[in-house]
Amino acid sequence: MGSSRSGVIDLLRLVPQGGPAICNVSVTNLCNATCDFCNFAHDKGFVTDRRSLDASRFADSLARLKEQAGVRFVTFMGGEPLLHKNIVEMVQTATDMGVQPTMVTNGWLLPPKADALADAGITTLFISIDAADPLVHEKNRGLKGVCERIREATAKLQARGVTVIASVAMTRLIPNYLALARFVKELGFSAITFSYPRKAALGSNSLVWSEDSELVDMSTAELIAAFDGAESARGIIPVHNPRAGLADMRRRLTGQGERFTCHAGYKYFYMDWNYDLWRCEDWDKPISSVWDFTPEKMLRDACQACTTDCYRDASIMLHFPVAIGDAFAQMRQGRPVAAFRALADKRILGSIGAIAGHGSRLSRLAGTG
Repeated sequence: MGSSRSGVIDLLRLVPQGGPAICNVSVTNLCNATCDFCNFAHDKGFVTDRRSLDASRFADSLARLKEQAGVRFVTFMGGEPLLHKNIVEMVQTATDMGVQPTMVTNGWLLPPKADALADAGITTLFISIDAADPLVHEKNRGLKGVCERIREATAKLQARGVTVIASVAMTRLIPNYLALARFVKELGFSAITFSYPRKAALGSNSLVWSEDSELVDMSTAELIAAFDGAESARGIIPVHNPRAGLADMRRRLTGQGERFTCHAGYKYFYMDWNYDLWRCEDWDKPISSVWDFTPEKMLRDACQACTTDCYRDASIMLHFPVAIGDAFAQMRQGRPVAAFRALADKRILGSIGAIAGHGSRLSRLAGTG
């Protein structure tokens, strides 16, 4: 009961500041897979300087992010995060500090570490799936037999109360989204989330792109069909992407323009294996070293430059708490009309709907469910 109450109080304390923030942490640039649409692939030769996060400094970095940026969610990524020898300890560190840990993995190394991750406090875990056919998925990953390892891991994790979500990149490997939804459900996933295809190089040192992959070199018509397919998957399995997010991507593709802007640099950040803190993976220079970060260095300029789903979709959920924070700021300055306008934004309903779709995850952060 005490931890539940403290979690709720912590979240309420962040409301006047626009709510909690999120940080993606790439703990290593190493990967054991050979995905055609990703330049972290170990057979492509892009990773020439192999690096992993110095785990001995992670607690201090997270404490700074929690204090200076209001970070309460951290997503461990790579490369392949399970290749980091101290990954379980870092997950435990986040949990002990009141920051909810999640992870994105290809699943190959997951079965023997599933219980340890659950013990350390993982409540949500994302596993990459590329196709509805296991042979197609395993060929793209270069990991023969990984689907059975994923099936074993999802069973273990679900038994421990961990929500396991299939993380799917929209590519030409998916001709039928309904078949894909049925496949991931059969593998034991409880939901699915879609990553939007990326061909152009990212500005940061992240290599989650491939300029020469035909799998992501998709036409506008193909992309619209993919977003329609992702929406149709909801009839079989819950889709993590907010409806408003998929609608915004269609609006972008058809030239209508998105309704929502990105909060990366303000409520969402990317930290690399060098402890450099970036606005996001698409930005061309870090904000600063995490050790030098202060709230004055936050960035907020209504960016719509890219379609990176983790930032854009999360920004839709963040829109409502940010609006509340804006209203508080206006009231502190004696501007009640401006405060009312902040809360009268028509986009707030879409944001509330997105938040409702992630209610269980938010309640776990608060310690109430």
